Amino acid sequence: MEWAGPEAGNNLDEYTDTVTSFISFCEEVCVPVRTRKIYNNDKPWFTAQLRRLRSEKEEARRSGDKDRFKEAKYRFAKAAKEANTASQRNCSSSSLGNPASVWKGLKTITNYKPKSPQTSDNLFSGK
Repeated sequence: MEWAGPEAGNNLDEYTDTVTSFISFCEEVCVPVRTRKIYNNDKPWFTAQLRRLRSEKEEARRSGDKDRFKEAKYRFAKAAKEANTASQRNCSSSSLGNPASVWKGLKTITNYKPKSPQTSDNLFSGK
């Protein structure tokens, strides 16, 4: 469909809708979609391996096999403790004797974003 303009009787809204729909269709076909759950209390050291071990532990619990559950629980707890310890060691060694990196880490943890400074023009113009 070629758009010849309003003088030829074509509706610009219909043409725009057609083109937009085609672009959306191409986007759905070409761009892969991934869904990832993100929780507010996700820890940076909680890796994909730990998620896999946790799901194995939950699966073993649901199956009712006590020995399998006990083993999966042990493997998960051990891996979680190692990951947490490694993360703490990395964090403390990187900021040792460097106050700037400590403050940077605190800003990252708290998600602190400073307000943009206002110029004197903005203060007086009411923007």
